[in-house]
Amino acid sequence: MDPINEVLLGVMADTTGDTVAAREHLAAAQRHWRTGTRRHRQIIEIASLVVAGSRERAEGLSLVHAAEFPEDADLLARITDESAPGKGASATCVSDQIDEQKEAQ
Repeated sequence: MDPINEVLLGVMADTTGDTVAAREHLAAAQRHWRTGTRRHRQIIEIASLVVAGSRERAEGLSLVHAAEFPEDADLLARITDESAPGKGASATCVSDQIDEQKEAQ
């Protein structure tokens, strides 16, 4: 599975309270990190910060990332906004985002 899919699944698991699965998905994404593109590495880092509870830092890095990769705006919004307390990423939304990422590659 590509690192973006792992990141999305990790954030989704975190929003449902499954921190073990969230960390496993992020670890899988990080294994691909070293060979991945800069874009992927940044997205993985942003999602890792969200899962770790460092929302403010994740949002700051999202702004920097969006300046360099404006095509990722929707993905970044899903990672940072939908994982906010009181919000939940639905399985359908995440599944749709994974499909969009696959088509973009």
